[in-house]
This record gives sequence, structure tokens and C-alpha cells, in this order.
Amino acid sequence: MMFRLSRTSPIPLHTQLLNELRHAILSGKLKPHEQLPGEYALISQLRISRSTIQRAWQTAQDEGLIYRVPAKGTFVSEPAQRPTTTRFVSCIMAEFRYTFDGSLLDGADELLRAKGYRLLFAQSERRIEEENRLIRSMCAEGVAGILLWPVMENNSKRFVSDPSCSVPVVLLDRPIPDVSLPCITSQNYEGGLQAMQHLLALGHRDIAFAAWPPLDLHPIAERIRGYREAMVEAGLTPRPILTLGEPLEAVNYRRYEREAHEDVAYLADVLRRPDRPTAIFAMNDLLAVLVLRAARAAGLQLPADLSVIGFDDLELTRRTEPTLTTVAQDTPVIGREAVRRLLSLIDGDPPRRTFTLVPTRLIVRESTSTPPVRSGSGERR
Repeated sequence: MMFRLSRTSPIPLHTQLLNELRHAILSGKLKPHEQLPGEYALISQLRISRSTIQRAWQTAQDEGLIYRVPAKGTFVSEPAQRPTTTRFVSCIMAEFRYTFDGSLLDGADELLRAKGYRLLFAQSERRIEEENRLIRSMCAEGVAGILLWPVMENNSKRFVSDPSCSVPVVLLDRPIPDVSLPCITSQNYEGGLQAMQHLLALGHRDIAFAAWPPLDLHPIAERIRGYREAMVEAGLTPRPILTLGEPLEAVNYRRYEREAHEDVAYLADVLRRPDRPTAIFAMNDLLAVLVLRAARAAGLQLPADLSVIGFDDLELTRRTEPTLTTVAQDTPVIGREAVRRLLSLIDGDPPRRTFTLVPTRLIVRESTSTPPVRSGSGERR
């Protein structure tokens, strides 16, 4: 069989390989006593090192999923040979992105291992059909529970809301309308206030909020609410939201790298206008980086002519020029809190539509400063 690995994922290759092997065995694609491909075949097919294969295989052997026969090879164990103490929890995400998702999975995995569970992960590639297929597959594989980062779709087609979905589920980042499941997310509203209070304290009075649609996605809507309420509280009129390009769920890393010039061009046009804002609060760090690029394209000095603040605190925020002020989400804590809630459901607690809000914190770097002086003509200097 062919294992699928991604070199753009934040998940280490040996962990991806182990995860693929677990899925293949637990789903029955690999049968008991079936021989696995040899190391040299995998090195050739997957372009990975021998040590990567050995790390994955050793963990699988420790979990009782495979066994080795000297001079013959590696084989799938009988279910009866697997330790009954090893149970699995699945994490299904719309897409693996950057350090954000990696640290969330690290937080979840740390607590699961301490409780005797192992973490399976998969991505739905932002498609509701794939999300439904994965949930059905995980249920058939006998996982103890599911952590779900749902795709942005109408919930009428969701298997997770079907009564036949009997596995406990906890949502990550965003709730699903009309579905009574617990959700673990950040304090997005409070984070929005933190960003705005920082800009207002610097003296900014003309602040814009930039976002990819849909604007009613819960985390984004809460950040927008923080933006608008802070402006009104300061006696200011919020600007219309600077809405760009394709829906957020379509903005994966490859598209972001390949096609971001369209969003940069639009933002640069806005920033060339005499009535441009003195600061932009971007819905996330990826968009904030595009704002930085657009400002340079418009001939602005950063942060003298424009202050920029993001949301997430991705690793790339430390490498931008200037380094990016942002609101940090505590993703390892989100992962651990989600696991705690899931374990309580596994132990028999009834599922309820609840929110657990994890605090955010402001990280001040070089991309924000006092606003430029506005001349009588409306130009900023």
C-alpha cells in the first residue's frame, strides 16, 4: 500500500507515517499477519530516511500494532495481541496549517498519552463530504472519541449531527449552529479588545479591520465585535470591514503563497488613498503579513505611516519586517482543554452546547507605533 505524507505539514514525517499505519490497521485495510513494505521500498516511495521509518515502526510495535520476524520482515499483529489498555482518539481538522495546528495537537497528545490514549489525526481538506467520511471511518475503527475542527458548511449535511454518530465529539475553534456539542476556542472577543486597546492607547483613531469572508464565522465575528465595540466606546465610527478575496476556508497555504498578490494589490490600492487608515487590525497573522507587503507596495514606511496588528502569533510573525505585533492564542491549552472535555464525555457526561474560552494575550513587536500626523489636506505625514 502507499502511505500519504505531506512535506508542508507542521506534523513530523515519522508521526505522519505512524498515523497512516494506525489508520490502515484499525480500519482493516491492512489485515492481521500482512507484511508491511520493507524499509528500502518505503525510502524509495516516500523519499524519507531510514530513521524516520524506524521511529514510526518502533512506536507501532510498542502499541502492539505490528511485530517483527528476524530476517523476514514486519507484519500486522492480531487484534488479540494488541494491549487492551491502548485506546485511540481522533483529531479531524479542516487543514493542517503552520505552527498553530502543530502546537494544538502537541497539547492534545501530551494529555492523551498521560491518560493512556494515542492520537490519530486526519484532515478533511476543507470538504464536508470528506469530514463526514472520516467521522464514519473513525466510528468504524472504534475510536474512543473525536476532536473535530469543522469545515465551514451548512450543518444540514453533517454526519456529526446524525443520531447514528455515537462517538463523543468535542469541537475545536468554532461551533456548529444548532448542534449541541461542546466547543473549545479562544477568547476572540477579548482578543479583539486587546488589539484595539493597544492601537487606541498609541493614539490611533482611524483604524480598519481586514478579513477574508465569511465574516460570520464565529472566531472572526467575535474579533470584529471587539473591534467595533472598542471604536464605539472610544467615541469613534468603525470603518466598513475591508473584505478580501476568497472565503477563508479556501485560503490554504499553497494558494496563499501562489495567489496572494491579488489581495496585496487590493490592499495597496486602499493604502494609496488620502483617506487611508492609520492602523489595520487583520483577522489573523497571514492576512497581517499581506498588509505589510501591501504597505511597502504603496510606498509606506512601517510602522511610521501604518501600524499593523495580527491574531494567532504564528512563528512567521517573528521573521517579518518589521516583526508583527499580534494577539496570541494559547493553542497547547486549547488542545489540552479539548481533551479534558472529551475524556469527561467518554466517562459518561452528557454532551451539551457549551463554550470553553481560552485567554489570549497581546504580543507587542515592531509593527505598531504612534500614528502619523495628519496635515490639513487630509494627507498623513
